[in-house]
Amino acid sequence: MSTTNISRRRFLKSSAAVAAGVGITGVAPSFAAPSAGNQSNIKNQKALVFIMLDGGNDSYNMLVPYSQHHYAEYNKTRSNLALKHPKLLALDGFKDKDNRTFALHPSMPEVQDLFAKKKLSFISNIGLLVEPVTKESFKNNSAKLPLGLMSHSDQFKHWQSARPNERINQGWFGFMADSIQPNPKLNQIPMGISLAGRNIMQDGVGSTSYAITEKGSVGLVVKPSRRQSSDMRELNRIILKNFEALLNYKYDNDPFKQTYLSLTRKAQSLHEKFRDSIKSVRVPGRFSGSPLSQQLKMVAQSIKAADELGTPQQTFFIRYMGWDHHDELLDNQQRMLRVLSRGLGEFQASLDQMGLTEQVVTMTGSDFGRTLTSNGNGTDHGWGGNVMVMGGPVDGGKVFGRYPDLTLGSSNSLDVGNGVLIPTTSTDVAYAELAMWFGVQKNELGKLFPNLHKFHDLSSGSLPLGLIKQA
Repeated sequence: MSTTNISRRRFLKSSAAVAAGVGITGVAPSFAAPSAGNQSNIKNQKALVFIMLDGGNDSYNMLVPYSQHHYAEYNKTRSNLALKHPKLLALDGFKDKDNRTFALHPSMPEVQDLFAKKKLSFISNIGLLVEPVTKESFKNNSAKLPLGLMSHSDQFKHWQSARPNERINQGWFGFMADSIQPNPKLNQIPMGISLAGRNIMQDGVGSTSYAITEKGSVGLVVKPSRRQSSDMRELNRIILKNFEALLNYKYDNDPFKQTYLSLTRKAQSLHEKFRDSIKSVRVPGRFSGSPLSQQLKMVAQSIKAADELGTPQQTFFIRYMGWDHHDELLDNQQRMLRVLSRGLGEFQASLDQMGLTEQVVTMTGSDFGRTLTSNGNGTDHGWGGNVMVMGGPVDGGKVFGRYPDLTLGSSNSLDVGNGVLIPTTSTDVAYAELAMWFGVQKNELGKLFPNLHKFHDLSSGSLPLGLIKQA
């Protein structure tokens, strides 16, 4: 039978994903952001892509000190988890204020190349903060700390909400969508497109994400074939006719059924819009077969189809799971960083070939960094860590923030025990700069990130990090 396979579970999931704001409480921050109404050319097109390394990436084995003195410090602290110096991939052309040079995990040659081409930078020792924290304020319990510090579920949510002192179900991508796309039409694809189902980051008060898979949108499609018999074509016609009749049925005396049907109708409408918009879009370059690479290929295809989709400004959320390496850290990270590096390299190469280099910024995040100390064969939950930011707008080939000393104990002002490092750069600072690039006015950032003023003077003439190149 020549019909696409549509599972009930996947269709219901797609239907639920378009329930924009149903059951959501809260107050959206009102801030100035550019209208998407008349932006239809590539110069106005922008996309933010966020890849969540779900589980807590041991990022001090991703970005490693390379200069001899600093590597020796790393090697002593990391003990049996330390990577061998000759195998590291050197990052040439950059030294920090401590004259420290850096290298990458051996599984990341594509990231090394992107760094050399100044299309990728790192932010070091970044993490969730409510306010600046010192070792003393942490130890005497006077510091305001993120709720559920070192808890997977809490920190995973806080990275998306940018409100670590609250437990809310909305995120900063969603709040931006509330302003940029306030009254979408029935078949308007949301600004937020998710490859990970419903998520907090892209949920606002009136906005939510549109969930797709690496193969595209999910919905009912009846596909006739030239080889079908007349009976089979008739069966397909009847299936489609009855489905359309179902969508148009009115449950006048049952508001619950009518609401559910409305959501289903909207899901099918969005599916048809998305399917028709991307069906003729082809992206150049080769993408490997990993789920991450295939998801990034679909992201590239969706960005290329932005005009057809009617969403010149887009956000994307990807969830790469499995980074909670309490055990077998070295083997697991070697395999997973290889997938990540390859996927980033393929994605950026495709964007470059399509002329979209300057329109897209990609950032990685993770629940938290991990302990510098070994638990025997892995590491435990930590706090500050390292992330990557990639794209043409990025001031590439640098390590932003402050890469910490990797000694342990009293000699390290950031170590609160077992190599758990207090972050020296707040996620708010990085997010604020990305939001400004996306179009949020500088004087409105405090509404989007209520804790930002504790880490950056919003009245100053400087950028929070300098991560994005000045126009």
